Amino acid sequence: MSLFVAALMIIGGLVAAVVLAIGIPVTLGLMAFDVSQSRKETVRTSEDRSLRIAVERGVARAFVLAGGGFWSIAVFAGLYSYRSGGTSSSLIAAFIPLVAVAATLIVGWYYERAIAALLAIATIAVVAYGVVFQFELGVWMLMTFALLGPMATASVLFWMARGHQDAFELATSSRPELALAFSARSTIA
Repeated sequence: MSLFVAALMIIGGLVAAVVLAIGIPVTLGLMAFDVSQSRKETVRTSEDRSLRIAVERGVARAFVLAGGGFWSIAVFAGLYSYRSGGTSSSLIAAFIPLVAVAATLIVGWYYERAIAALLAIATIAVVAYGVVFQFELGVWMLMTFALLGPMATASVLFWMARGHQDAFELATSSRPELALAFSARSTIA
């Protein structure tokens, strides 16, 4: 049975590597295509733009919530089952990812670009941590699908939502020549 699991992990790792090697350039290409098409489509209604912004923000927040929920459950289950530390210490440790998620959502509500940058930096830090401590293939797969992917996706979506919000405010302002001055002043305050 262990031979089957080892073969499955090797084959699964190779398939995941091929999917990532193909998926990342395809995703970046689709994002570039979307950006080029969104610049060509200037006849969008304000409802379409505001819906797109709301969807991007909602999906980014859903990724943050899902990741925090997964890691809270994983921390609790791991500490409760393997260390036999008791319920109280496991609950306290599981509370840490929930606090991080709450801080991310609260700060991200007003400062989306700052949170996008912090999530990108955290993604790079997790990869560096994994390289330094030489994660095994199974740990890399878990970290990629349960931590790195959601953090990177939320980072991109927060950044895009803020960019679209700025473009929307510029397009719908009564005096477009002053919109940049107002938006720069409002982000400082």
